[in-house]
Amino acid sequence: MRALALCLAVAACGKSDSASEPLPSRAEGAKTASGQKASTAAFCDFHKADDSGPTLQLPALGEYKITSKPKTWTWLNVWATWCKPCVEEMPRLAAWQQKLSAQKPISLEFVSVDDSDDVVAAYQKEHHDPPRTARLADPSTKETWFTQLGLDAAAPIPLHIFVSPTGHIRCARAGSIRDADFAAIQLLLSE
Repeated sequence: MRALALCLAVAACGKSDSASEPLPSRAEGAKTASGQKASTAAFCDFHKADDSGPTLQLPALGEYKITSKPKTWTWLNVWATWCKPCVEEMPRLAAWQQKLSAQKPISLEFVSVDDSDDVVAAYQKEHHDPPRTARLADPSTKETWFTQLGLDAAAPIPLHIFVSPTGHIRCARAGSIRDADFAAIQLLLSE
């Protein structure tokens, strides 16, 4: 029973306003004692080093649509307004996207799993420089979509999905990212 309580206490984003520290990143755990860089396999929950992964299939989205750009990597961030780790990592993602784009074109897109467009619009009105975001038209489809991404249906958000220029999923990861994960993302984009 104590183990179950501990697992619930460290779960990533549940739908509440309580502040919880994000789980340690997989990349941090994958470092060796000699300090070697993390591997993409350690960073990703689902990983393919080539285009043998599934083609990204987006569920129905609300008014704002995601459009892939030819010859460009796409980084999808799945988030919600009520998810504190999701909101806290957004500035990091934007800064990393700019740094990464200097080496290889990559677009950063956001997909909200909030219940309504009104909730997202209210969030965007209250915050300085919020990202443009798509929203699942039917949030009840998220579990099916998560499994199509190679993740568990109940995977905690935020999610990070990296899609190659050919439209194939190369990496899907549940949970927030930290500074130490930048090197793993650079490696992923060079595979």
